[in-house]
Amino acid sequence: MADGIWKVPLSGWRQKPWMEVKERGEKAMKKIKCILSILWFAFVSLASPLWVGCIYMDITGHGKGYGYDMGSEADIAVLFGVVLLFLWLLAILPVTISLCKKAYGRKQSLVWLPFLAFTVLFGAGICIIGWGEFIKLFGYGYPV
Repeated sequence: MADGIWKVPLSGWRQKPWMEVKERGEKAMKKIKCILSILWFAFVSLASPLWVGCIYMDITGHGKGYGYDMGSEADIAVLFGVVLLFLWLLAILPVTISLCKKAYGRKQSLVWLPFLAFTVLFGAGICIIGWGEFIKLFGYGYPV
């Protein structure tokens, strides 16, 4: 049986060999995207203790520190804290949701794995900056 102008039999021939290359490329891109998501998640999770502490300081109006009276600058610090909060949520939520979907696709009981990883990495971030410095970001240890 012949097909098209070339009169070449199609039995035994792959009809679209470029499809396999495209599928391999898509699989490689998915793996690269997953690896980059995990690296970004780990970086943001480790930086979160410092980021959350700075957000708290700014939102409470102590952007320059607890021993300094900011006066009228406190309004700007609060606005800056709200902006930082939105940036932090924008940095952590999409990647966390993406990793939860991937974990859920593998097995439903693994959906908690990204949350557990965030908790562990958040704790590691606290260990890196030190508990004393972390708690000072929330105003403890300063005279009132």
